[in-house]
Amino acid sequence: MLRLVNGARMAALAMLTTAMPLAAVACGDDGIAGGTLPPMITTTTSTTVLATTTTTVTFYRVQSGDTLSKIAVRFNVDQVELMAVNGITDPDHVELGQELKIPPPKQVVDTLPPATSSTAAP
Repeated sequence: MLRLVNGARMAALAMLTTAMPLAAVACGDDGIAGGTLPPMITTTTSTTVLATTTTTVTFYRVQSGDTLSKIAVRFNVDQVELMAVNGITDPDHVELGQELKIPPPKQVVDTLPPATSSTAAP
């Protein structure tokens, strides 16, 4: 029985002496590293807050001298959309006193500049 224990010790010692040089090589210097870490790349993020609005229906009563194009410009709406909302087929025919439903104005969308990245050296 003493001989089996010594055999097991010898096997463990042999495995250990084989594994140690492999571990040392795995942690060694490959000669390529320049002594510093690569530069860090950072990005800037931005948050956009969208404001919610309540749309109210606006009506306009046609007055003397009004045309659909003038009304569309006055309320910053598309003339074709103004005609569609009110069921008007002839853009040259609106009547004095006619009540027009005004669609929501054209939306102006601000665009944010693209996110920039910078490189910081250690």
